[in-house]
Amino acid sequence: MLQKRFLYFFLIIILFSSASCTRQKKLIYMQNLQMSDTAAVVYNEHIQYKIQPGDILYIRVITINENMNKLFNIESTTNYNYGYNEANMYLQGYLVNDTGYVTLPVVGEVLVKNMTIQDAQLTIKKNIAEYIKDATVIVKLTSFKITILGEVAHPGIHMIYDNGINLFEAIGKAGDLTDYGNRHNVLIVRQTREGTKSFRVNLLDKDILFSEFFYIHPNDVIYIEPVKTKAWKMNAPNISIILSSLTTMIVVLNFILRF
Repeated sequence: MLQKRFLYFFLIIILFSSASCTRQKKLIYMQNLQMSDTAAVVYNEHIQYKIQPGDILYIRVITINENMNKLFNIESTTNYNYGYNEANMYLQGYLVNDTGYVTLPVVGEVLVKNMTIQDAQLTIKKNIAEYIKDATVIVKLTSFKITILGEVAHPGIHMIYDNGINLFEAIGKAGDLTDYGNRHNVLIVRQTREGTKSFRVNLLDKDILFSEFFYIHPNDVIYIEPVKTKAWKMNAPNISIILSSLTTMIVVLNFILRF
């Protein structure tokens, strides 16, 4: 009788351990996307980012006057041999001040706050046209970075060079989620004009394609929390020792009960 009880106890532990394994269903993105949906067109308007104080803009003015080119276009030799890195972006860019203006040579202050990159480019070109005719103006947002934390292969800060990046592309830059990543409860922390807001999205649901959070904004923080089974698996070595001890105990008890 005692032998059977130990056997039952041992089997229960084995079953519980097996149930704790991460199921394949929890790893598949947009799993309710049907075969009939694969050819469907998804309309999700990308809400373009509006420039905010603290942003750094890359502004390049191209004219036939070489002296004016040098005046407007800041060319730093710092770290020149190390490529176009974040330090160079900061040194060669124009900072949007607390009131939402960028200060340009000759032109002075230009208001760009709450403008899209395209609108800011047109505004800056209009202001420069008062001093230089037929100038080509290029404006880009160089301070587009996101932070991805938690259960991803490469957590940290990632620089982005595409204003239209979506959530899956952002996760791809971090090397995808680990098997322990909770795909149905991803936290996004976003800075807005009203303040800091947080949102939860489900990567397992195809409706993420229609979500307003499908596209990533500058300075977004994406946190992938671990699934509950991670704590169990982290203790797996200890559980293995316990199971081995129980197995040995059952063998010994079985031998004793026979004799």
